[in-house]
Amino acid sequence: MSLPLAALLLALGSPLSIDLPVSGGWVAQKQGGALAPSLQGKPVVVDIYASWCPACRTIAPTLSSLQQSKAGKATFVTFDVSDAATLKASRERARALGLSAFLEANRSQTSLVAVINPATGSTAQTFRASTDASAYSKAISKVQSMLKR
Repeated sequence: MSLPLAALLLALGSPLSIDLPVSGGWVAQKQGGALAPSLQGKPVVVDIYASWCPACRTIAPTLSSLQQSKAGKATFVTFDVSDAATLKASRERARALGLSAFLEANRSQTSLVAVINPATGSTAQTFRASTDASAYSKAISKVQSMLKR
């Protein structure tokens, strides 16, 4: 019997924080170009969410709290991939934001959260089923410092 990765991570009880180079791993936000003008100036936190995903429900309170504490300092984007209708809407939104390649590469990776530099379009850090708010905050600060250069 095989378990989905999200279920396995929950069973193990150890969320992952993964530093990935732009050119590797399953994160395909490597277009090398800036994201939409509406996303410029602040780190972009992208969440791949599905209503049926247990890990997504587990990390939701952490992301909600983070969104409140980082209001005005980071932009939060959630792509709902729960079903065909929500995926279609997420694809349209991703296209408008310059995140189409990211969504297409990661739409099956529910509970994935990435912190992206909007100026370059590159992923600074990726998390999987993580409830560690301080790790998210550090990644956001890392991108903020990149944007100030």
